[in-house]
Amino acid sequence: MTTSTTRKVTGFKYAATILGAFAVLAVAPATAFAADNEPTTGGGGGCTHTDSNGDTIPMDDGQDVFVDGKIVSCRGGKITITTAPKKNPAGSVRPSLPGGKLPVLAQVQLQP
Repeated sequence: MTTSTTRKVTGFKYAATILGAFAVLAVAPATAFAADNEPTTGGGGGCTHTDSNGDTIPMDDGQDVFVDGKIVSCRGGKITITTAPKKNPAGSVRPSLPGGKLPVLAQVQLQP
């Protein structure tokens, strides 16, 4: 015949469980006070750039954005505009595809 007995929880295990629960509760508020992901409006180390259409583009410090065929960088609150590299310069590792051949990954249109 089998008998069922209840385990005795030692004081050490009980204290460890309670401390673990409090540790989880102590870490939880850290997520509530995380930084937001709102774009900058030019203040707080960010920059703003105006494209050729007159649209204002907010950028965070350290961010690079491709605008009007150029790379616009924001570093230390200052904007740097760099000409984007050519798509396939001479001597590139990846040559252009010969005429009439498709790349390995291509979009296929299915007829209904």
